[in-house]
Amino acid sequence: MFDEEIPTDQARVLAELVDTALAEEWAEGEAVMALLWQSSDNPGDVRLAVKRLDGCVEEEVAPLIDGGSYLAVAHSIVTRRPPPELMPGAAIEPVRITVAVDHQSESGVLRHRTGTTEWFGAVELPVTRLIRSLLWLEPAGREAS
Repeated sequence: MFDEEIPTDQARVLAELVDTALAEEWAEGEAVMALLWQSSDNPGDVRLAVKRLDGCVEEEVAPLIDGGSYLAVAHSIVTRRPPPELMPGAAIEPVRITVAVDHQSESGVLRHRTGTTEWFGAVELPVTRLIRSLLWLEPAGREAS
């Protein structure tokens, strides 16, 4: 009866989890990444690791490149200069941008200091393209460029 597998938007779930966990942290420029992976053949054996980035994304991700075993990856940062695709012009107060990608989708949330959030979907941000290319998270049907 309950054996049917229901697909989950892992990117959306991971973005929400990371955004909620960091909702009270407003230090500008301190990026955080989260990795979600299945560590065995058991579908319930899912692991999550969260790390503050000491260097650039490429340096931090390089040791993790293993051929695409990650289910989803998230990146979160506080900035006053959000990409124009998300928010035209500079933010008056810092905003937290959290994006997550999986093999099928990408999702993100823009959090304001007031606590309000704005969800967004497939916006082509440099950090999402970089994470996809480094960790082999190209969605089905899209070839790497």
